[in-house]
Amino acid sequence: MSAPVGPEPTVVTCHNCHKRVTTSVDYAASTKTHLLALLLCIFGLCPCACCLYCTSCARNVEHRCPACKAFLGTYER
Repeated sequence: MSAPVGPEPTVVTCHNCHKRVTTSVDYAASTKTHLLALLLCIFGLCPCACCLYCTSCARNVEHRCPACKAFLGTYER
């Protein structure tokens, strides 16, 4: 079960260790990120496609508990 999370670190109760924590976030490329990068490359905008992987604007946000590292949820862009 995943917690309702947003694009920023969120205060939640971890379902694994039952502590009240502020989530740690990691950014992960999704299928949408890869498809958008492919489209940009097809239209000759390869430098822009590379930027998708360097910034957080086109990647999903994965939330984890900083205490026990349990996965808490994903915010999809």
